[in-house]
Amino acid sequence: MTRTNLLSPGPRTAPIEAPTTGGPLVASYRDLDTGCRFLVARPVQQPTLWRAYLAGAQQSYRKHDVESVLEYDQVVDGRSTAMFFAAVAPDGSVVGGMRVQGPYREVAQAHAIAEWGGAEGSDELEREIRTRLSAGVVEMKTGWVDDLFPGRDALTNAMARIFVHTLTLMDVRYALGTVARHARRRWQTTGGTVSEDVCPVAYPDARYQTVPMWWDRETFADLSAAHQLPHIVYEAAQLSATDAGQLETIAPVAA
Repeated sequence: MTRTNLLSPGPRTAPIEAPTTGGPLVASYRDLDTGCRFLVARPVQQPTLWRAYLAGAQQSYRKHDVESVLEYDQVVDGRSTAMFFAAVAPDGSVVGGMRVQGPYREVAQAHAIAEWGGAEGSDELEREIRTRLSAGVVEMKTGWVDDLFPGRDALTNAMARIFVHTLTLMDVRYALGTVARHARRRWQTTGGTVSEDVCPVAYPDARYQTVPMWWDRETFADLSAAHQLPHIVYEAAQLSATDAGQLETIAPVAA
């Protein structure tokens, strides 16, 4: 795999036991600001960790009255998820995460198409996805952070870096995310750009104006905020351990 040159709510989920034996990880790295360890895995290889991540997402989305966005029944089997990131706090609890869909072979696979549902801007969104498919497109879904985590702000910064690390791990050029317009500045700190040609859509309902954002493997470093770049580089160095075969396996357990 070609590596990018990075220099050019509510109760927490069940604790995850310290790494011992079990299914393999895709990757692993630690965030210095929060002390959280980010475990990257495939649902089929880490089913208990997967369920803990989804349980946290369900609690968080329910607390904010957007549980329908999770589409739990459609995603729980893990078949639509290429891999997922679970943020594990020093106390062993899962306090956030995000999952990855793709790489896509055709435009219709993108969940964002359903979110626009033929509304104004949907044609342009389809065009943007179509023109990027040959270079590799993944879509980031089901991001959440535990509202009660003491380092929530720093953890949200770390979540924004997941988009960048996914580009490397999936070896694609583009990552797509649909985000609430009021939160776009947070995601822009790692080089995400809002599509100015796609009209915002009321998704999941009229309380939100959702916009598509793109991360480009060739330009994110130039667009990222200065405070994020050292973290990106540090975490990317840990991710490179995957090639060296330095990742252990984990065995999460239910409460």
